[in-house]
Amino acid sequence: MPESTLLGLPSGTPRINEETCRGCGLCAAVCPAAALVVEDKTVRAASDPPFGCIGCGHCMAICPTGSITVSGRGIDPEDRIDLPPENTRATADQIEALLLARRSTRFFKEGEVPDETLKRVIDMAATAPMGIPPSGVGVIVFHGREKVQALAEDLVADFKGASRFLRGFSFLARPFLRKETLEALKSFVIPLLDLTREKRAEGRDVLLWDAPAAILFHYGPYADPADCDIAATYALIAATSLGLGACPIGTVKPVLDRNKALKEKYGIPRKNKCGLVVVMGHPRYRFVRSIRRRFASVAYA
Repeated sequence: MPESTLLGLPSGTPRINEETCRGCGLCAAVCPAAALVVEDKTVRAASDPPFGCIGCGHCMAICPTGSITVSGRGIDPEDRIDLPPENTRATADQIEALLLARRSTRFFKEGEVPDETLKRVIDMAATAPMGIPPSGVGVIVFHGREKVQALAEDLVADFKGASRFLRGFSFLARPFLRKETLEALKSFVIPLLDLTREKRAEGRDVLLWDAPAAILFHYGPYADPADCDIAATYALIAATSLGLGACPIGTVKPVLDRNKALKEKYGIPRKNKCGLVVVMGHPRYRFVRSIRRRFASVAYA
């Protein structure tokens, strides 16, 4: 396969074991990048695929004899995992029950989240679909109340400047902003920043809610911004499945993106953008029912 690059990284390298390959062609059939072809019942790397091998791993996952491997673009032959038996996978009813049980949790018990539980949340969140491989999403784990509170303190310390900036921005940019954007800034964003600062001064954390653990998601310049939020959503569901309560916090995005010193302090690459912070812990309160939610509209084309 000729050398090619996609989103700043070289092509992956597929390798076929010709001794065990049966030439069934399943790998070529599921390859979304047309990087494999079957000629005379023999699988070959395509001579001129438009993007090269993107490293999705579909070919490794479908090969019945394990005869194909891919290296590069964040993937390795050792990444192959046998699928759990079908009778061990959650049914639609079980998944819906889990989703109905999830609610944003902002009040937590005193206990910490065990290391192994937090690691499993991260491992489960990493299974999220995240655009063209490799994933451009990074995570920073704040394990323990002391570390979470240090982050909250840093963020709230910046809120005064952020509030002042947004007030000035909304006034100067008023002719160029949509009415809805101005309303959101004036009626929600700026008051939220001010309230968070006031409560912090009173000794209450209404930003990260005194959680015993938090995961901050950020994404690189080649990643789809949606990837970050999809991964965070998987973390929310994973936490719920493990008996934890969790809540996504979006207020941190504009603060960290404009504060270069904080990005450097927490090891966020300069060109990366910040996504959600997911706070989690053992819930102090247990809800006894769910609340059905609905989309704003559902239309069938």
